[in-house]
Amino acid sequence: MTQAKIELRSPNVADAPALFALIQQDQATLARWLPWAATTNSVADERIFLRYCQGRIADKQLWLAVIWVDQHPAGMIDLHNLQDRHADVGYWLGRDFRGRGIVSDSLAQVEAVGFDQLNLVKLEILAATGNHPSRQVAERNHYHLDGVLRQHIPTATGFTDAAVYSKLATEH
Repeated sequence: MTQAKIELRSPNVADAPALFALIQQDQATLARWLPWAATTNSVADERIFLRYCQGRIADKQLWLAVIWVDQHPAGMIDLHNLQDRHADVGYWLGRDFRGRGIVSDSLAQVEAVGFDQLNLVKLEILAATGNHPSRQVAERNHYHLDGVLRQHIPTATGFTDAAVYSKLATEH
């Protein structure tokens, strides 16, 4: 794991320029796995997204944080599709922050929020089967591979299969 100071902070519209710079720096790679990245084309797009997220957070439909590493925004992590005491986990990191254990550290913090504060019983991670780094995050953090959903995630050229991982509150 990394020695960096990792903090999860509520999203702020003022974070938009720095987050957009991270997306723009590695847009092709991010868009390969995350369809939203291909349509984030300006700081204004990122501001709109952050305002949207703030509204969903206020409505308790989303829990989302900006991942800060040594006082620099590095990416985002969230709990979405909050229903029936289940939630999906989503995350992304800028290119320069990958491979340092940052998502794993952030995921541990999110698990504490999900299981201990929100009283969820199950978290799921959905990762394209070819997205090996994302799948390794799930596996390193002891998520169970529940199965593969065929042709599930939209891509620029069609659809790709998705591996579904889960962790139960009793496994936390």
